[in-house]
Amino acid sequence: MNTKLTKLLILLGLFLSFNSGFSQNGKILIIQDETPQLKPLITFLENEGKFSVEMVDQANLPKNFSDYKATIGYIHGKLEVEAEKAIIDYTENGGKFICLHHSISSGKANNEFYFDFLGIQLDHPEFSKYPVNPGEGYGWFHDGEKGVPLTLVNLNPNHYIINHKIEWGKSISYSSSDGPSAEGTFPSITLNATEVYMNHKFTDGREKTVLCGFKYYDFRNGKIFMQDRAVWYKDYKKGQIFYFMPGDRITDYQNKNISQMILNAINFD
Repeated sequence: MNTKLTKLLILLGLFLSFNSGFSQNGKILIIQDETPQLKPLITFLENEGKFSVEMVDQANLPKNFSDYKATIGYIHGKLEVEAEKAIIDYTENGGKFICLHHSISSGKANNEFYFDFLGIQLDHPEFSKYPVNPGEGYGWFHDGEKGVPLTLVNLNPNHYIINHKIEWGKSISYSSSDGPSAEGTFPSITLNATEVYMNHKFTDGREKTVLCGFKYYDFRNGKIFMQDRAVWYKDYKKGQIFYFMPGDRITDYQNKNISQMILNAINFD
């Protein structure tokens, strides 16, 4: 290759790397406050995605997030202000934030910026442990050690994130929660023992791309929930936010379909 052309290509590569602010070097950061559930996901990302995964708690955040291709949040309890601001800054400047399971929950209700950043509202989280009705206040349920069945519904059958190397099961009846909507049949995946979050409310109009809904029957009050909230993503300034509701139990990430979806989100441009 011509020497001048080689130098030009090298300079172009350096410019693009500098301009994006992010090094695509195959490193993934996980910020967490519970580790057992994540082990099969980490193994999957390392073996199938060929990524180097670094796991930290909120007291040991790296000074610079820009070295990571994606940052995964798995925070059950309180989201500390330092972590909140670091995640938002990282995403604003071109990072990819993967928000898992209880990273959207009442433990973050008092954060100043986090829910606005996600475009999410949780109404009356103080009552969330009690049965709720569809479309009303925020609720959660896992029925203790037993767990509850949660069915993911494929609402975007041509999208890479939820279809590349994913094995969907039988089609089930489903009506979109963002109605008016006619009932249809869609491929499904059921997690037999996990936790469900009900009535996540979007505050950002149509900014999100919805990929999966969920269907759930709450035996406590006999209500059926069909809500377009299980898997979604949105652009946020220079970066992207992705949400995956599964993740309460280690069995959720032992399901290769769920781990593959997360890997697909990391690789998605």
